[in-house]
Formats: sequence, structure tokens, C-alpha cells
Amino acid sequence: MKQQFLSWWATLQLREQRLVAGAVVVVVVGLFYWLLWQPLQQASVTQQKKVQAAQQQLNQLQQLLPQLKAVNTNVARTGGSLQQIISSSARVAGITVNRMQQQNDTLTLVLANASFDQLVSWVHALQYQHGVKLVNLDIATADKPGIVQVRRMVVE
Repeated sequence: MKQQFLSWWATLQLREQRLVAGAVVVVVVGLFYWLLWQPLQQASVTQQKKVQAAQQQLNQLQQLLPQLKAVNTNVARTGGSLQQIISSSARVAGITVNRMQQQNDTLTLVLANASFDQLVSWVHALQYQHGVKLVNLDIATADKPGIVQVRRMVVE
């Protein structure tokens, strides 16, 4: 193959050899550009746009953060004292409170075994309907699937 190329090359005139060599250089440069440079450049531009969009989204979230914190702290506790809210909402949710201990502004609870889904729904209702903040929750699995034992729950 190499020998065939060299014999073909030798049959060309000097002007034709320069023309073919120039065409090969142009083709190699073109392939380099279209197969390597352009895709890399395009990927770089795409990534820069993604970074700018993410930065803009981060800036928007940072501007909204104080408003979100203000909304969260402005949720007023409804329905009386913390003990009354816990007792009545637990009764509605079907959760049994075994022990309730008041300490300053917090209330420590120990609950009977309950369905995990019921517990999550109850905690959600406490936070978003009654303005009760969950400080700490210590749970363990019970003998039955889907049932949890709440060893300690601290709310304020």
C-alpha cells in the first residue's frame, strides 16, 4: 500500500504534489475543527449557560430565604396551650400519648406504638396547622412492619 502511494506520488508533477499536500493539510485541519474543536467549544458554551442559570437560581433562592424564614416563624400556634394541642391532635390522628413532660417552652413526649404513616401525618399537621415545631424525634422499629415506637419526641 505504501509502495503504491509512493509510486503514485512519484508520477505527479511538483505542482500537483504541492496541491495534493495542501489539500491534505486543509482536510486534516477541517477534520480537527469539525470533529474536535467545534464540539468541545459548543459543550463549553452549554456548560457556561448551565452555570449561569444555576447561579441565577441560587441568587433568587438567597433573596427568597429571608421571606421563607419570616413565614416559618410567623406561623401562630392555634388551639390553646401546647399540651392541649398535642392531646387533641393526637386523639384525632389516632395516636396514644403515654407520657408528656413540660420543660420551659418545650414538651417531651413518649408515644405508644403507632403507624409510621399516621405519625408522619400527625407531625405534618402539628407543624403546618397548629404551628408546633418539632425539635427532636427518636423512633425505633416495632415488631410489626409499618409500626414504629416513638421513644422521645420534643416539640415547642
